[in-house]
Amino acid sequence: MKSAKYTSTAVVLFLSAAILLMMHFPGYSQQAGQEAAVKKESAEDKDKIQEEDMGWRIRDFKPYILAIKELEKLNKEYSENLLKLAIDEYSTGLDILEDMENEIVKIRESHKKQRNLNERWYWQEIDRKNQQSRQIAYKKVEAKVKAITYLTKAINYMDEVQSPEVRQDPKYSNFMSRLFQVYVSTQYDIQNFKPCIPILERYITLSEKNKNDIWAYIYLSSCYGYMEKILQKYRHATEDEILQFKNKKNRSMLQATELKYGIDSPHFKHLQEVVEQDEKKSERINDFN
Repeated sequence: MKSAKYTSTAVVLFLSAAILLMMHFPGYSQQAGQEAAVKKESAEDKDKIQEEDMGWRIRDFKPYILAIKELEKLNKEYSENLLKLAIDEYSTGLDILEDMENEIVKIRESHKKQRNLNERWYWQEIDRKNQQSRQIAYKKVEAKVKAITYLTKAINYMDEVQSPEVRQDPKYSNFMSRLFQVYVSTQYDIQNFKPCIPILERYITLSEKNKNDIWAYIYLSSCYGYMEKILQKYRHATEDEILQFKNKKNRSMLQATELKYGIDSPHFKHLQEVVEQDEKKSERINDFN
């Protein structure tokens, strides 16, 4: 009897302590319930994984034919993520160019404030100015080469966008146009003309606005002219290859002039005569050969 009395007393004390614990720590019971739910979900996930393992065991699957897996690239979310990455690379490239321009302004201001009292001869002033020009030119080339790396990455990301919904959005073509403009102008400034050609050819096909962009044809004519001159010096280049770039150069020059002055302007007519003489000269040379 005495032992039973002690046992019932212990049970009462235990229940009282449990009630007090729940009163003072109301989240205790809730936390315990959540832990139980998590354990239940983990058990269900484990059962699901085990069920898959019993069948296909796909966790280590690496497709040999990628056509089905690459369909994921058509998803809007996948393309939007690529677009964000492209914008980040584009922004980094622009930041590099803007920092360079600000630094050049500071260099020029610093040189203006200098009092060059030690310069006794005119050639010393010329030498100082040439040194300043070289310093600025180096800063420009260094920044533009670095910026091109990020702009190229941005173009590559944009080319991977395959979602029709994203590609048909005007925001996509507008950003692509700005990206192409910065890329071409930066490459051209460091006299890297050849990579500009395919980007410019793509640029004018993006929209009707780009198709009528004068600067696109001005840049194109210069780049085509450069390739024409390079091929003329290259021993293994054929006449057809040279004429191809010559004709493209002339067409781009005429297109730029027509857009700026009009087809009935004296400017267009004069350039048309220059182009005709240039092409006739090439024909005479080819006939002689």
